[in-house]
Amino acid sequence: MGRSSVSVGPGIVSTSDDLLQHYAEIAAARGAQASHAGRVSTQIPALGEVDPERFGLAVSLLDGTEVVVGDADVPFSLQSVTKLFALCCLLCEEPTAWEHVGWDASDAGYGSVSALEQNAGRPRNPFVNAGALVVTDRLLHHTGDAAGAVTALLADLSGEPVGRDHDVAASEAAHDHRNRAIAHVLAEHDRLLHPIDDVLAQYFDQCSITASPRAVARSAGLLARRGNGPGPLDPASVRRVNAVLLTAGMYGAAGDIAYRVGLPAKSGIGGGVVAVMPGVGSICVWSPRLDPTGNSIGAVVAIEEFARLTGWSVF
Repeated sequence: MGRSSVSVGPGIVSTSDDLLQHYAEIAAARGAQASHAGRVSTQIPALGEVDPERFGLAVSLLDGTEVVVGDADVPFSLQSVTKLFALCCLLCEEPTAWEHVGWDASDAGYGSVSALEQNAGRPRNPFVNAGALVVTDRLLHHTGDAAGAVTALLADLSGEPVGRDHDVAASEAAHDHRNRAIAHVLAEHDRLLHPIDDVLAQYFDQCSITASPRAVARSAGLLARRGNGPGPLDPASVRRVNAVLLTAGMYGAAGDIAYRVGLPAKSGIGGGVVAVMPGVGSICVWSPRLDPTGNSIGAVVAIEEFARLTGWSVF
């Protein structure tokens, strides 16, 4: 195998592809072992049917190097990981969308209704559910099919198959009373452009998008490139998205992840976590068992170990 030059901080660390693969395998083994302390989400009943032993890790570097371990090519339900790519889609259409959704961290839960009320119906950031609904609503306004736009972006960035799990979307629609309540509060404050049912249908379809860890890692290269080279976002938008990822992408655990890992990251209750090392590359890990905050235990531990071994950190 060849060699890849990996930028870490002010210096350059030259890591052979074999060594990078070795690091990925060590990280995956640690993550898989740690995952047994968690539980697969039953928040959406269809997700509770996923095999808890699934584990996939994929690393994609900007020089084209890729390493994978385990179920890296098995599609999984992205859930809130799609919030990241929906935001990128919207910023391509409306770079000033930050006027409608904030960028502050939140100490409330990602499904908090009271936090939304306290802020006059303006979501704190695009990754809490209220912010994600506003992003979906505005993306629907610009494209006519928000879920389709996110699916197309992921397929274009990854060059990999990207689908939707209609059973998961239907399961979420039948049981998700919290997002319906949030949508009503948003509508009460005139924060939505479309009827509540239309926005929710698009949001549930968006969350049901399925893609492999390899596809997600490749797609996140959009943010690793810092807006330089191919990609639809300008450098300023990429910088802002990465900043909000670091402070809010992992919800109430964002500070812990910044301390332990030091990378902008986004999670989903489907068990996926994607993290970005700007200027270098990205990593996605899928492990279905979650911790009490809704983040994949195995994925976080694997990314933490990989970052430690490679020296990846934005600090």
